[in-house]
Amino acid sequence: MSQMSVSIRTRLLLSLALIFGLGAAISVACSGDDSDDALTMTYMAGFKEQANLPFVAVYVAEDQGFFADENLEVEIQHAGFTGAHKGLVLSGEVDITTLPASEMLQIRANTGAPYVAVMLFGQRGDFGYAVLDSSGIESPADFAGRDVGFKGIVQAEFHAMLSAHGLTTDDMNMIDVGFNPVVLVEQQVEVYPVFLSNEPDTLSRNLNQEITVFEAADYGVPTLGVVYLVSEEFLEDETNREKLTRFLRATVRAFEFSVDDPAAAIESTAKFLPEDPPPDLVHERFILDVEIENALSDLTRANGVGWFTQQQFRALTDVLLEYEALDGDIDLEAALDRSFLEDIHQ
Repeated sequence: MSQMSVSIRTRLLLSLALIFGLGAAISVACSGDDSDDALTMTYMAGFKEQANLPFVAVYVAEDQGFFADENLEVEIQHAGFTGAHKGLVLSGEVDITTLPASEMLQIRANTGAPYVAVMLFGQRGDFGYAVLDSSGIESPADFAGRDVGFKGIVQAEFHAMLSAHGLTTDDMNMIDVGFNPVVLVEQQVEVYPVFLSNEPDTLSRNLNQEITVFEAADYGVPTLGVVYLVSEEFLEDETNREKLTRFLRATVRAFEFSVDDPAAAIESTAKFLPEDPPPDLVHERFILDVEIENALSDLTRANGVGWFTQQQFRALTDVLLEYEALDGDIDLEAALDRSFLEDIHQ
């Protein structure tokens, strides 16, 4: 064989190898591995636009480019006062939403809704019980014989707090008051249930009242705040799991950003608030500061923000069972998935 024939044959083999190599590379790129592909996800906040930390984490992640860094496009929606998020996350129209841990447990236990919590914000609950300092009430023990407000239902955590002081709701006059703190100012009730990150500021700063707020957690009652949740069906799909991994990486980063620089977090949040009427950014900062404080604990400092344990949820479940908020026990193994946080914080 001539030297020229060998050279031509060599070039031909190299060309074929290059073609097959390119084909293999294209095959791998198109094989369904979406680890680098752009993905989209729908998030619905469980209330209106405001500076609750689970909402702020999304606003900051979007505004600071953390979602973009993950090659994730997030459609941000709000349920407002509708409660629609509870069903939309089950139907698949929404991928991830927010709900107080106690409510998530109740809905899952009482209706069978396959909710799965994947991140916890409040290491203690979101509710407290406000009294005017002029009322003479110095502890929950003084609720006896008083007019005590509740919002729709009397929470199991409230029953447990009373029990810690040897009381039941039979020892006081329970009044359904709705969501207007003015009823406390007008002394229609002497104890008013408040969302800790919201109404205390309204009462003290906007309504010029001197108040004290009691929390069940201060009396040994297990309480927890808001979770991010998805559905069991959502987690069965590998692409959805990749979406969730990216979403949680970005929101954990935004959570940490908000802790380090809450003023900058409020600047990001303001871009998502309605312009009419103009937002009260002092109030929004109050909301965020309270929720950051309640989201940090020895547990999160040791393991990372958003962390939770099955023991925390077991303790809360036991309170809900004791005061008949649950129709039956709940499979916490199925209701909780910490694996995403474990990978993020490793």
